[in-house]
Amino acid sequence: MKKAHQGMNFIVPALLTLGVFVIVSCFGDFYFDLNDDVLMKDILSGAYTGIPAGHNIQMLYPISALIALIYRVFKGLDVYGIFLCALQFLCVYIVAERAFSAFEDRISKVITALCVFLFMLGTIGSHFVFVQYTFTVGFMSATAAFLIMTHEGDGKRDHVLAVVLITLAYLIRSEMLLLTLPIVGVAIFARWLMQKDLFWKYFKLLVFIIAGIAVSMVLHKIGYSSSEWKEFNNLFDARTELYDFQYIPDYAENKEFFDSIGLSEAEQQLLVNYNYGIDDEINADTLWAVAEYASGQKTDETPFMENLKASTVSYLYRLRHITYQKSYEYPMTDAPWNIIALVLYLTAFVIYCLAQDKNRKLCGIFSVLLLFACRTTLWLYIIMRGRDPIRITHPLYLMEIFVLLGMILLESKNSKRYAYVPLVAVSLASLIFIPNQFGVIKDEMAERDVMRAHYDALYDYFAQNRDSFYFCDVYTSVKATDEGERTFSEKMFDRVDNRLANHDLMGGWASKSPLYYDKLSAYGFASMHDAILSDGVYVVTKESSGIEWLSDYYLDKGVNTELQKIDTVADVFYVYKVTSAN
Repeated sequence: MKKAHQGMNFIVPALLTLGVFVIVSCFGDFYFDLNDDVLMKDILSGAYTGIPAGHNIQMLYPISALIALIYRVFKGLDVYGIFLCALQFLCVYIVAERAFSAFEDRISKVITALCVFLFMLGTIGSHFVFVQYTFTVGFMSATAAFLIMTHEGDGKRDHVLAVVLITLAYLIRSEMLLLTLPIVGVAIFARWLMQKDLFWKYFKLLVFIIAGIAVSMVLHKIGYSSSEWKEFNNLFDARTELYDFQYIPDYAENKEFFDSIGLSEAEQQLLVNYNYGIDDEINADTLWAVAEYASGQKTDETPFMENLKASTVSYLYRLRHITYQKSYEYPMTDAPWNIIALVLYLTAFVIYCLAQDKNRKLCGIFSVLLLFACRTTLWLYIIMRGRDPIRITHPLYLMEIFVLLGMILLESKNSKRYAYVPLVAVSLASLIFIPNQFGVIKDEMAERDVMRAHYDALYDYFAQNRDSFYFCDVYTSVKATDEGERTFSEKMFDRVDNRLANHDLMGGWASKSPLYYDKLSAYGFASMHDAILSDGVYVVTKESSGIEWLSDYYLDKGVNTELQKIDTVADVFYVYKVTSAN
């Protein structure tokens, strides 16, 4: 009987996970959500340099080196896509298994399984289809926190799995893991408060988490210890500061500054259109200088207290505002995430207020309040910095929802009825939003099909002319038209081609990296500046990006050029041949 019971604890969560996979697959194709994931995939697969590369810049070295190694064995597979999807559905299984096995009686198990199933479809739904590594990391961190909150017995197996999930999440996207780590800390602290005699167990868990992160960081630094990568990392940090947090000052109004750092108007234009890869003289010092100057020139910088006040108003609005999603990301809405979070906060607070044991009551109430204080701090931080897309906000919601659910399941051991109200409430909220969620997926798929029609045609054009090489204007690679079309992304598991690609961007976050120079070298080029003037090399732009900036740049370098449009692709992309007229 016991074996049958354990078997059900495995079979039902597995079937539930399979059900989520099948249903979301029926409503949409799997996509890399953003172009960042696509470039990371190209680097890892060997499509960028011709050889699977362990340095994919955005992820820490140990995990990217491992993925690149797997690509070397399975060259024709979309390994990175499989990796991200597998991690997400692994998290679904872990959460389902833990929640399902938390109860012994059949009614409680059915309610719990239904709650998890509906939550995955009605709340997370679209993230299973439009996959992004930042959200995946948040999902892994939330799953680790759920294991910590709900473990039984000595919890050794669960603690080991939690440490593995957190360490792996750190390797994949360190910034996102560190953002969610305070809530993991709240989960550890809450469990310790309720089991103070097990201090050393939770202390060791914390030590192992810190050790996993520290070892990962050391291995990453070793992997990027060469002088070339150190130099590029400095450039990468400067680029991030300039493009993510500052702006490019107008040339005419700031000519004296640009003259002082030796940057001409044509070179400044390369920073504006992000195509600075063509100019080898633009380096980390250049970007840092522009970023620091731009920071000092800001006249509309909001004072801290004023920013905090405005951010608090926005935070409270998002906490209570309820509406159906109109589209996948913008305009943003937090429902049903905020509904579920508020329901769980209220029910967890009430449940612990009703606890018979005074110590458990005080510890539970304090843990709920501490969690809310932690989430408030994190939310104000991201809102004040203007960094609150759904790939960041939804994982934060997921973190607190899983921790609160863990608190409720923990207390339900004393009375099962405590769990019924929140589980049913979460199920109903998720169920109500399922039609909206799949409507959003359907609409987003239709929009991305329009986008893919353009970019598939462009990639087919590249493939049909493999003897030629193409440099793409950066903003052309991001969006084909300026008429509300979706930004560039790729379907997973479709049109997989891991051969060395005969095209590259003229800028972006991988520009001027050792990988970038490896790609140029693979085609016999020493620099983009010289390559563009070579036979068989072309430049691709869209109409709104123009091409005059390119002739202006070469003229500034003392080279007269002739630009000839030789082809048009999908009615939106223009292919130019640039020749020297000197």
